[in-house]
Amino acid sequence: MMERPRRRIYLAGGFKSGWQNFASQELSNFDILDPSIHNIEEPAAYTEWDLRAIRECDILLANMEESNPGGYALALEIGYAKALGKQVIFVDQLSDSSRKRHFEMIRQAADRVFSTMSSALNYIATAT
Repeated sequence: MMERPRRRIYLAGGFKSGWQNFASQELSNFDILDPSIHNIEEPAAYTEWDLRAIRECDILLANMEESNPGGYALALEIGYAKALGKQVIFVDQLSDSSRKRHFEMIRQAADRVFSTMSSALNYIATAT
Protein backbone atom coordinates (compact mmCIF):
# COMPACT_ATOMS: atom_id res chain seq x y z
CA MET A 1 0.00 0.00 0.00
CA MET A 2 1.35 3.40 -1.00
CA GLU A 3 1.91 5.87 1.81
CA ARG A 4 0.17 9.23 1.51
CA PRO A 5 2.67 12.10 1.15
CA ARG A 6 2.99 14.39 4.15
CA ARG A 7 1.11 17.64 3.85
CA ARG A 8 3.07 20.89 3.93
CA ILE A 9 2.22 23.87 6.11
CA TYR A 10 3.63 27.36 5.69
CA LEU A 11 3.87 29.34 8.94
CA ALA A 12 3.04 33.00 8.32
CA GLY A 13 3.31 35.56 11.10
CA GLY A 14 5.63 37.53 13.35
CA PHE A 15 8.97 36.25 14.54
CA LYS A 16 9.08 37.78 18.05
CA SER A 17 7.19 35.26 20.18
CA GLY A 18 8.60 32.02 18.78
CA TRP A 19 5.12 30.57 18.14
CA GLN A 20 6.57 28.65 15.18
CA ASN A 21 8.43 26.29 17.55
CA PHE A 22 5.20 25.39 19.33
CA ALA A 23 3.33 24.94 16.04
CA SER A 24 6.10 22.78 14.58
CA GLN A 25 6.07 20.49 17.63
CA GLU A 26 2.28 20.15 17.58
CA LEU A 27 2.22 19.47 13.83
CA SER A 28 4.99 16.88 13.71
CA ASN A 29 3.04 14.82 11.14
CA PHE A 30 3.36 17.66 8.61
CA ASP A 31 6.29 19.13 6.72
CA ILE A 32 6.78 22.65 8.06
CA LEU A 33 7.82 25.54 5.82
CA ASP A 34 9.00 28.14 8.33
CA PRO A 35 10.38 31.49 7.12
CA SER A 36 11.54 32.36 10.63
CA ILE A 37 14.44 29.91 10.28
CA HIS A 38 15.78 30.58 6.79
CA ASN A 39 17.99 33.47 8.03
CA ILE A 40 17.82 35.28 4.70
CA GLU A 41 18.24 39.03 5.24
CA GLU A 42 18.10 40.46 1.72
CA PRO A 43 14.46 41.47 0.98
CA ALA A 44 14.33 40.18 -2.61
CA ALA A 45 15.80 36.83 -1.56
CA TYR A 46 13.54 36.25 1.45
CA THR A 47 10.47 37.36 -0.52
CA GLU A 48 11.35 34.86 -3.24
CA TRP A 49 11.84 32.09 -0.63
CA ASP A 50 8.55 32.89 1.10
CA LEU A 51 6.48 33.03 -2.10
CA ARG A 52 8.02 29.78 -3.38
CA ALA A 53 7.25 28.09 -0.05
CA ILE A 54 3.64 29.31 -0.25
CA ARG A 55 3.36 27.84 -3.76
CA GLU A 56 4.64 24.52 -2.38
CA CYS A 57 2.43 24.38 0.71
CA ASP A 58 -0.96 22.74 1.15
CA ILE A 59 -2.02 24.88 4.11
CA LEU A 60 -1.04 28.39 5.14
CA LEU A 61 -1.25 28.92 8.90
CA ALA A 62 -1.37 32.68 9.46
CA ASN A 63 -0.88 34.05 12.97
CA MET A 64 -1.73 37.70 13.68
CA GLU A 65 -0.40 38.45 17.14
CA GLU A 66 -0.70 41.72 19.05
CA SER A 67 3.09 42.11 18.75
CA ASN A 68 2.92 42.19 14.94
CA PRO A 69 3.34 45.90 14.15
CA GLY A 70 1.16 45.98 11.05
CA GLY A 71 0.50 42.61 9.49
CA TYR A 72 1.39 43.83 5.99
CA ALA A 73 3.56 40.86 5.05
CA LEU A 74 1.00 38.52 6.61
CA ALA A 75 -1.73 40.06 4.44
CA LEU A 76 0.43 39.54 1.33
CA GLU A 77 1.08 35.91 2.26
CA ILE A 78 -2.61 35.23 2.88
CA GLY A 79 -3.68 36.93 -0.34
CA TYR A 80 -1.09 35.05 -2.37
CA ALA A 81 -2.06 31.70 -0.83
CA LYS A 82 -5.76 32.40 -1.41
CA ALA A 83 -5.10 33.31 -5.05
CA LEU A 84 -3.30 29.97 -5.47
CA GLY A 85 -6.25 28.07 -3.98
CA LYS A 86 -4.39 27.08 -0.80
CA GLN A 87 -6.24 26.40 2.43
CA VAL A 88 -5.82 29.40 4.75
CA ILE A 89 -6.14 29.03 8.52
CA PHE A 90 -6.08 32.43 10.25
CA VAL A 91 -5.36 32.89 13.95
CA ASP A 92 -6.63 36.35 14.89
CA GLN A 93 -5.20 37.26 18.29
CA LEU A 94 -5.92 40.97 18.03
CA SER A 95 -7.91 42.41 20.89
CA ASP A 96 -7.74 46.11 20.00
CA SER A 97 -10.98 46.76 18.13
CA SER A 98 -9.47 49.64 16.13
CA ARG A 99 -6.76 47.30 14.77
CA LYS A 100 -9.07 44.30 14.50
CA ARG A 101 -11.47 46.05 12.10
CA HIS A 102 -8.65 46.46 9.55
CA PHE A 103 -8.37 42.67 9.30
CA GLU A 104 -11.96 41.93 8.32
CA MET A 105 -11.04 41.22 4.68
CA ILE A 106 -8.38 38.77 5.85
CA ARG A 107 -10.89 36.99 8.10
CA GLN A 108 -13.30 36.76 5.16
CA ALA A 109 -10.59 35.35 2.87
CA ALA A 110 -9.54 32.67 5.35
CA ASP A 111 -11.08 29.21 5.20
CA ARG A 112 -11.13 29.01 9.00
CA VAL A 113 -10.58 31.65 11.69
CA PHE A 114 -9.51 30.94 15.27
CA SER A 115 -8.75 33.20 18.22
CA THR A 116 -6.06 30.94 19.71
CA MET A 117 -3.14 29.05 18.25
CA SER A 118 -4.07 25.93 20.23
CA SER A 119 -7.53 25.73 18.67
CA ALA A 120 -6.10 26.24 15.17
CA LEU A 121 -3.47 23.54 15.68
CA ASN A 122 -6.06 21.14 17.04
CA TYR A 123 -8.23 21.76 13.98
CA ILE A 124 -5.32 21.19 11.59
CA ALA A 125 -4.23 18.02 13.37
CA THR A 126 -7.72 16.49 13.41
CA ALA A 127 -9.69 17.90 10.47
CA THR A 128 -7.26 18.34 7.58
